[in-house]
Amino acid sequence: MKIKESFLILLFCCLYLTLYSQPKGIYVLDSNNGTFRDANIRNYSFVDGYVWRTSWSEIETAKDNYNFDGIDHIVKKLDAINKKLTILFGAYAVEPEYVASHSGVISYSFTNPIDKTTTKRAVPYDTYLMQRFQIFLTALANHKIYSISTSTMVALKDHPVLSNIATNIAGLGAIRNVNGQNTSLNTVLPNYNRNVFTASILSGMKIQTDLFPSKNVFIPFYKNINDNISSPTLESDIKTKLLSLFDGVKNPKISFWQENLAGYTDASTNTFTGLPLTTFATPLLELNDNAYTMFQMLQGWTTPFLDPNKTANSTPFDAMCYAYNTYGASYYEIYVSDIDNLNYQTAFNNWTASNCTIKPTTEIKSGKISIYPNPSLHTISIGGIDTHQKLKISIFDEKANLQLLTEIPEDIDISSLSNGVYYVQIKQNKKISNLKLIKN
Repeated sequence: MKIKESFLILLFCCLYLTLYSQPKGIYVLDSNNGTFRDANIRNYSFVDGYVWRTSWSEIETAKDNYNFDGIDHIVKKLDAINKKLTILFGAYAVEPEYVASHSGVISYSFTNPIDKTTTKRAVPYDTYLMQRFQIFLTALANHKIYSISTSTMVALKDHPVLSNIATNIAGLGAIRNVNGQNTSLNTVLPNYNRNVFTASILSGMKIQTDLFPSKNVFIPFYKNINDNISSPTLESDIKTKLLSLFDGVKNPKISFWQENLAGYTDASTNTFTGLPLTTFATPLLELNDNAYTMFQMLQGWTTPFLDPNKTANSTPFDAMCYAYNTYGASYYEIYVSDIDNLNYQTAFNNWTASNCTIKPTTEIKSGKISIYPNPSLHTISIGGIDTHQKLKISIFDEKANLQLLTEIPEDIDISSLSNGVYYVQIKQNKKISNLKLIKN
């Protein structure tokens, strides 16, 4: 092979990996505070970027009337401190009012599950909606903002500050049921037809990847989406078609996203349970390298505003490792109260996915595996195991370095270990349990 040809192949591979690599990093979630929601921007070394939430209707305030002041402001502030941007359209944010009001548009009544407001909304497969969606995104992608690194005005689609974007599915928002988790779409959306509906999802995502070809495009995707066809399920059908079209060859790979990452530790068994459970987040399972996963925290650990039990006796890092080990996620959107928590900042600075090779979660379902005493000074024992089955017990430190190995579950001597947190991995009959141990 000629040197020139080899160079071109190498260049192509490098560009491919640069453009379509897995989303990674710690991103701070915005809030309603500040100028254009900028109050939570942070310049900590461990922070990679900022999640700015907006909507189509906030930018296109009237037909063909665009207000980019918010985007300009946020991009410039992040550019000044060398941080990246994730643009996230709210899953329940609706389109501009003129779309659903247009003559001939197929519409339905959409109820926001949070504030219970009801809005007229075009169905995802409405022709006029899709036309206006493409026009809007074209204007957004081509809008130019000054770039410090290039000293020129750069279109948003190419701007070095923008890293990830989700403008969601027009007329639907997230991939999930509307007006109730158990409400089939065929009972809510007029003129519903699965093939037409799934085609609109693919078309919407294709518009986004075509207009933002060098950015990671992602979509909220949940299990609770169904219609009047039982096999294949609507969730499975959509996932299969998305992975087939956005395969990294025909079109860039995309990412699946959910906003419910959390986890708690049972005080009596010291067993960590990660959320979302795999029975809920099935669209994000077994993607391998076919698509990527991204998570937003369910709530803050410092300020658990939804349900304190779902983050009890744990840390953000437990949840991050759970997401990495279970779903392959390396991208996390975190509430500013945890980002600002001085007790967490050293760990944020030192955190890497390589520290998560030992999962702080149990995979054994049949018994209550436990470590006692815990915390411990000298010795520990393992309870709740089958003493007739071959056993392997490994103790790892927080950096996943093996510290101790034994096959005896009683009176395990840990006196030589330094004080701190360890993970005890228990392998028995092809099942694995990983429990947290505190050495005093």
